[in-house]
Amino acid sequence: MNLKKIIIVEDNKKNLELFKAVLGMIPNLEILTKENGIDGLELIKSEDPDIILLDIQLPGINGTEICEEIRKMDKFKSTPIIAVTSFAMKGDKERIVDSGFSDYISKPLNIIEFRKKIQRLLEIEITSITS
Repeated sequence: MNLKKIIIVEDNKKNLELFKAVLGMIPNLEILTKENGIDGLELIKSEDPDIILLDIQLPGINGTEICEEIRKMDKFKSTPIIAVTSFAMKGDKERIVDSGFSDYISKPLNIIEFRKKIQRLLEIEITSITS
């Protein structure tokens, strides 16, 4: 099975550790992380990720600005870009998806749903992990 790559840009260390722990249960997945928007954008541009997870509120430049920037590049036109955010008010999901994101995951995370969504996006067949 070929290795898949996910980039996570998240400034909250506890959230970042949670994402890495949950996604670490998915086999053949390389996880790359940055904790601010500027470094995150540079990492994304220098790599060829299968999925990008972006917090919306980031120091430097925010997740929406990163999404808009990378969507301008041909190699990222069809890359799934997922907003992970605590914005959960009426209209937030639509506004976020309209800005170029493929999908939206709200915080606090539903860990099982989060893992299943990422697995579906990666099209990884895995044996049942304790759910």
